[in-house]
Formats: sequence, structure tokens, C-alpha cells
Amino acid sequence: MNRLAWYRDRLAAMSAAEIAHRVVETANKQTARRHSGGWDAIRTFGPLSTIPGFRSRIAASSPDLSALITCEADGIRAGNFCLLGARWPKPPALPPDPWFWRIDPNDGKPFPQWDAYAFDISFRHGIDKREIKRVWELNRLQFLIPLAADTVLESRSESALLTGMIRSWMAGNPPFRGPSWTSGIEAALRVISVAVALSILGVDGLDDLTRRAALRFFLAHVDWIRRFPSLHSSANNHRIAELAGLIVASIMAPGVPGAVDLRENSWHALLAEIDQQILPDGVGAEQSLGYTAFTIELFLLTVAALGCEGSLPARTKDRLSAWCEHSLWLMDTDAKVPAIGDFDDCRAIATTQAPEPKYVASVVAAVSDCVGRPDLAPPAKDPSIRDAILGSAKVSPAQRAGIRSFTSGGYSVIRTRHKVPLVLTFDHGPIGYLSIAAHGHADTLSIWLSVGGQPVIVDAGTYLYHSNRNLRDLFRDTAVHNTLSLDGIGSSRSSGPFNWASKANARLLSSQTTPIPRIVAEHDGYVAQYGVKHRRTVEFDDVSQFTIVDELVGAPTDRNVRVSFLLDPSCQSTVEPDRSAVAITHNNRRLIRIASAGPLRATVVRGDQATGLGWLSPSFGVRIPTDQILFEGSLYEPSAIIISGMSSG
Repeated sequence: MNRLAWYRDRLAAMSAAEIAHRVVETANKQTARRHSGGWDAIRTFGPLSTIPGFRSRIAASSPDLSALITCEADGIRAGNFCLLGARWPKPPALPPDPWFWRIDPNDGKPFPQWDAYAFDISFRHGIDKREIKRVWELNRLQFLIPLAADTVLESRSESALLTGMIRSWMAGNPPFRGPSWTSGIEAALRVISVAVALSILGVDGLDDLTRRAALRFFLAHVDWIRRFPSLHSSANNHRIAELAGLIVASIMAPGVPGAVDLRENSWHALLAEIDQQILPDGVGAEQSLGYTAFTIELFLLTVAALGCEGSLPARTKDRLSAWCEHSLWLMDTDAKVPAIGDFDDCRAIATTQAPEPKYVASVVAAVSDCVGRPDLAPPAKDPSIRDAILGSAKVSPAQRAGIRSFTSGGYSVIRTRHKVPLVLTFDHGPIGYLSIAAHGHADTLSIWLSVGGQPVIVDAGTYLYHSNRNLRDLFRDTAVHNTLSLDGIGSSRSSGPFNWASKANARLLSSQTTPIPRIVAEHDGYVAQYGVKHRRTVEFDDVSQFTIVDELVGAPTDRNVRVSFLLDPSCQSTVEPDRSAVAITHNNRRLIRIASAGPLRATVVRGDQATGLGWLSPSFGVRIPTDQILFEGSLYEPSAIIISGMSSG
């Protein structure tokens, strides 16, 4: 029944043109079974090339970056693979046997249906409750890049290990069979990993057998991505990754049929996608800060591969600059941003297997360098291989201050210039991008708060995609976000792991700076069922106090409301005796006080298995308990919640 419901709701999200496209695509997928004849069936064309300049850029890496690369490469040489909260069993030797790429790290056993035709694998509906995302992550081969970089930096004679890894992967993943071939974005990211690694390593010393194998690798991936592009409601970050993969592959294998046209057409399509997926005010249309940074990193990598940094269209540079500006408004003094919407730790260039808490800042620094805008540099960042390949501006202590509304994307931000700066972000935008809003969360009218460099009121994160439907739904639900839910119902309701049965529509009613900063917005997510709109007002006294007023506008209702605030795990909460307020501390120091000035009364939930409340996912596949403050009661008139006590310095 769940599968039938998914197909019903997925069909409802499609236009007539998309339905026609899907019918043809399904027929093509069945016809494409004829193309699974193994690697030897892939004809090779032309020479194997490299992306100019990548090797020399790595050779000029700073000592700090070189040390980081060597540390990561040593871990790879030791057989350590730890991705998305899971650790793979160490292979007996490297390069690993082909079966290694088939392992599900949860139990060390082969992932189901590994030898099946790719499109026979129904990963969207769970395969024995396993998380296919982790298997995909290993098979992106991103660990090859630090391995190649270290080989160059330390003048190691280890090209055989890297090329042996590629040959091992090919032996374990015949063309178009198994989970590694189910998605165009996975194929594209794998192309990018191998292309960047070989460009850093160089191909002059490769034997003919390895050259032909590499050509077959690129040609097979190009063929598959071209056949089954992510279009219509699927044309989100997947489409940008696919276009980047096609361009990079056409550089590495310039003899691919129609290589010049492929590269040129893909480049123009990529520019159009950047224009579509980055809104005029700089907000990413997917409503996910991490995914937007990922798409921009992919774009910058393509720019570097084509060597066209100095000739970007003015419109594209404006969109990239606007995105930096938006990111900097949300960024605290430690360069962290709220984990809004989905994010699965995806990166185009991964220096380490560990997540990057300042990933958005790293990409902001690369954009700042690319567009020649040092004023857009982030306040801090961590070293990364992308610094060497894409360029990176120096960090800047400059901080935005005041109130700024991003009306196209639907965010307002209040920032102070205090000694301990405050950053409050208010979401009044759409759920996500296109008809399925695949990576959006039901967080309409949520707020996020940072005090200095310390996140206080935070987002729950993502946790999982495919292996647990209930937890996937919960981490996207209104119940775990910093907003109001009505009678236990969310403002938007999911239908499958990347689709929505209903989506709240929000609108900004007003945004003013005088006499005090004040933002008013509302959404219609409760109109159909309860006949009311949720309206939220956020005010700031220009010193250290925020007032949040929630009201239900429309027909009276006696339903129970719950206003939630999820705390960063480093913070602790204490409910005051009359349950009207909660004190928040950090490192035994009073930080803020959250008080209800109306009828709502507070409780705190932490790591509750039964309800799923009081949990946070700091990175994909990881879940830890944290305090979640719940103000509950009936809401017959506007009710204020006051966040105060923040030191203004």
C-alpha cells in the first residue's frame, strides 16, 4: 500500500509533459538492458586526457593542507573507510577485491541485488531496511582525490594503488548492473572523482591496458548519464551534477562521439540551471543551504576544468555573489549556518571522509575568489583540497548587521553588532524546489538562533533517506522544527522520502527596521483541515530580547498547539517550577531564557524513542539526543514567547 500511495502522489506531482517523458524513459530503460555486456563491450574512442592545471595547483598546496591530505591518505592506505556514520570492514589488501564495493557496512554483507540490472532495483521503497545512500557514498570514489594529491605532494610512487582501485571498482561494478548505476548523480560524481584524481596524478605513466580501462570507465558513464537525465520535477541538484559530470568526462575522453557539442550544450544548460536554482536574492531554490553549496561547488569545478574563471557571464556572477551574501547573513562568527532542509554531507571534492561543519563557508570562499569579491569572504573556514583546485579567498572578520529579508527565497535575518553577536533566521519561504520539493522540510515559520559562535536553537538535520521511512518522515516533520504544530499535525505532510502530499504556502506580510526590527509572516498549511492560518511575528528590542508571537487566524479552534525549540546538544535546559519558562545554559553559564507570556506551558523532551522527539542528526547517519523545549496548550488568542538574557556586550 505504501508503494501504491507513493506512485499515486508522485504521479500527482507531474505535469502532462513529465508523464509523457516518464513513459518514454521507462521504455528506454527496458530497451537499455541490451547494453549490459560488460566493460569489454564498451568501445573506446580517442586518447585519455587530463584537466589542465589541477596537478600544479595541488603541488602548490600550503603546509597545513599538505599535512591534512597526508593524514587522510595514510588512513586510506591503511584500509580505513568511514562514511556517513558507518565503518566498512578493512579489506585484506589494497587494491581491494571487487566484492569490497558491494558491502553494506551495517552488517558487512553484500548489498542485495548487486548483480541485478540497475533499474530493477527498487531502492526508493527499502531493500531489507538498508541504507543504500551509504553504499552509494563509497562508490563515489571520492577518497581517490586525497590519495592522488598525497602521491604528488610526497613524491610517492603509488600510482599503481590508485589505478588499481579504479580497476577493482570496475571489476566489481559491470556497466549498468547493481546499485552504483541506479542514479545519474552517482555516476556523475564518480566521473568527477576519477577525473580529478587522474588529472592530479597524471596519465603519462599509465600503461595501455589502464588507459583503455579508464576510457571505458568515462565512456560508459557518459552514455548512461546522457540516456537518463534528471528532468522535469527531478531537475534539482542531480541535474547540475550530471551536467558537470558530462563536461568533465568530455575533457578526459575527448574522443567521445560528439564531445565538442556535448561539452558546449552541457555548459549552456549548466548556466541555465544555475540561473534557475539560485534565486535572484541568492537563496537556493531547494531550500537547503548544504545542497545549494554542493551545486555551486560542482559549478565551480566545471568552471575550473574549462578554464573559464575570467569569462563567466555577468548574470551568473551576480547570482553567485548573491548566494554568498545570503549565506553570510545566516553565518555566525564561527562560520556555521543552520542545517536547513536536507543535507547528506555531499561534496564534489572531499578532502576527508569526515563531514565538514564549515562546508558552506568553504564554498563561499571559493566563490569569493572566483568572482573577485574579497568582501564576500567568510569569517572562518577549514583547509580543503577545493582551496587548491578552485581557489579560496582569505577569511574576513567583517560581519553583516541589521535586518535583511530575502523575499524571493523566503528568509529574514536579524543580526547585531554586539560583542556577542546574535543571529536569528526566520523562514517564511516555500518548502522546496519544483513540484516534489524533494529536499525541503516542513519547517515553515521556523526560527534558528546563534549567540556569538554558539548555535542555540538549531535544526534537527536529516539522519536517513531510505532505510527507515518513519524516521525519514519524522526528521522532515514540523514536530521537530522550531515552529508551531496544530493538534499533532504538521504544516506540510510528506508522501514518500522525497515528495509531499501537501505543502504549506507562506508569505511575508511585513518587514520593518523602525521603530524596532519586526517581521510578520503566515502560512496556509492548516487551512484545509482546520480553517486557520498560522501567523508568526518576530520582534527584536535592539538589545538582547526577541519576542515571538504566534496566532491562529480564522475560525476558532480548541485544538492543542505545540511550539517547539530544539537546542544544540552542547546546551542544557531547566524548566522553571511554574512551567512558564525554561533557562538555557552552556558550559554552566546562563545563556538565554525562553518564557511564555501566554497560556502555553513548557516541558522538555530528550531522546524520546516513543515519540522521536528530542533528537538531532549532526551529520548523515548519526543521531544523538538533545533537549527539545515544547510549549503546549490551547491558543485562542495571540501568544508571545520571549527569548531574553543574551549578553549584548
